[in-house]
Amino acid sequence: MHLTNVAIQKTADNYDEKLGGKWELRSLKLFLMAKFGGQAVNEAFTQIQDLIIRSLQSVSKIIINDKHCFELYGFDILLDD
Repeated sequence: MHLTNVAIQKTADNYDEKLGGKWELRSLKLFLMAKFGGQAVNEAFTQIQDLIIRSLQSVSKIIINDKHCFELYGFDILLDD
């Protein structure tokens, strides 16, 4: 399931006009826990956190440190079996 491609998702019969195709992180985690179990989901989320931390650490020397602006980083995480 691709959670952010609204152009495609809005044509589905079960599309939610209020929420779009996006889930709150808590809802996603609860869904995954029901399907795969708490331990597997906790391990996956730990790996996701590690991925984000390591990615930011790898660019830490070039991240702008200016109190007058900010940078916004986004991560697309795909989960499979």
